[in-house]
Amino acid sequence: MARIPGYDDGFNAEDVSPAGSYDPLPDGWYAALIDSSEVKQTKAGNGEYLALRFKIVEGDFENRTVFTNLNLVNPNAQAVEIARRTFSSICHAVGVLNPEDTSELHGIPMSIKIKLRPATDQYAASNDVTGFKALTEGDANAPW
Repeated sequence: MARIPGYDDGFNAEDVSPAGSYDPLPDGWYAALIDSSEVKQTKAGNGEYLALRFKIVEGDFENRTVFTNLNLVNPNAQAVEIARRTFSSICHAVGVLNPEDTSELHGIPMSIKIKLRPATDQYAASNDVTGFKALTEGDANAPW
């Protein structure tokens, strides 16, 4: 038998809202912001990618997260070009055109386009972040 950490008097599930579903989000544009970024080594060890986590900031999916990786250092020149163009789109969306550190992009609302990637025999359904644009006042996705 194991004691529940942090609950010396026992845990009452009626006092805590259950976690929501983590099914992939439907296709569409969402108000979001970057809340985490990290540079990681590729599995092959011959490159680096920028791992970004986006938090949805409004609507039915508020506080859900989605992720994207940008292969900024990679032996595949096409992968690098795609990553550089995507990073440029993100920078334009948040209005930080010359970042020296990825943390400069954190916490600035933008609109991100999410596409549902259907399940395959090998993988469950998931989301891809496929577009970025600035939020403007009056925008249907604007969090103000």
